[in-house]
Amino acid sequence: GEKGTVLVYNQSFEIGRLKELAEHFPEHKEWIDNVLKRIVDLLVPFREFSYYNPKQQGSASIKEVLPAITGKSYKGMEIGDGGTASVEFYNMCYNNGKDVREALLKYCELDTLAEVMIVEKLKGLI
Repeated sequence: GEKGTVLVYNQSFEIGRLKELAEHFPEHKEWIDNVLKRIVDLLVPFREFSYYNPKQQGSASIKEVLPAITGKSYKGMEIGDGGTASVEFYNMCYNNGKDVREALLKYCELDTLAEVMIVEKLKGLI
């Protein structure tokens, strides 16, 4: 869309990827620039300790925050972290790696759902 908040977790990473996309796809730069102006980082309250749960074990990573707040976890997933997701995606696309499309979709789905679940839990505290 053209307006509204774009919620991310770790804006420096997400902004970097969006800027890379704008370089590679200049025909979409205007749209990407509009998105960049609307980003809000869900990491901030955890990084600044505005909210902290001892189950986070000192980490503000979504991989620690999600289970601390909701009990939902990335554990047991075929792909359970961003580094693995990046490597597997690259291998699948460029090195004739195994088809991990479904595992990637499940990982991305949880990453997105995690933000929604975290926001809902935080709203419940207000």
